[in-house]
Formats: sequence, C-alpha cells, structure tokens
Amino acid sequence: MKTRLGFVSNSSSSSFVLNKSKLTVDQIYKIRDHFAVAKELAKDNEDWVGTDIQDAWEIKEDEDRIALSTIMDNFDMRFFLTKIGVPENIIEDEWHS
Repeated sequence: MKTRLGFVSNSSSSSFVLNKSKLTVDQIYKIRDHFAVAKELAKDNEDWVGTDIQDAWEIKEDEDRIALSTIMDNFDMRFFLTKIGVPENIIEDEWHS
C-alpha cells in the first residue's frame, strides 16, 4: 500500500470581477444564483454538453462590482457569463482598488 504525505491537489483557483454598471439587473440576479441557473440552462442544451457544473463560486459584492472566486475550478464561470450575455470585454481577472 502506498502512503502519500503532504498536500496534493488537482484543482485550480480562478477569479473574475465585473462592473455592475455594465450588467443588466437580470444578469446580476443570474450571477447571484449562478449554480441553479447554470443547471437549468444545461438541461437539454447541446452547448452545455461536457460542461462541468459541480461547485458554486463565492460571490462578494460592493456598490460597484461583483467579485467571483473559487478554489475548485469545477464550474466554467467565463462560459456561464457569456451564455447569460455578459460581454467578454468587461470580465476582469482581478480586483482593482
């Protein structure tokens, strides 16, 4: 029997920041409930075949921005955002103060 000592991970972390002023109210609600919305969108939709929807992302908001982050990248958030109509050019990869 083999024994492994130490931390082993096959996961990756990701994060995105969105400017709320560039989102619709509907998009903001869908982002807040992204896990349930993605599961519903994936039903009988060939665009979603092979898309991993296993872990919800952490969401933090302030007055102007929504920050999305995960340590388990088992949900393609960028794919989800484009499917709900968020323009690719407003998705930032980090929080700028």
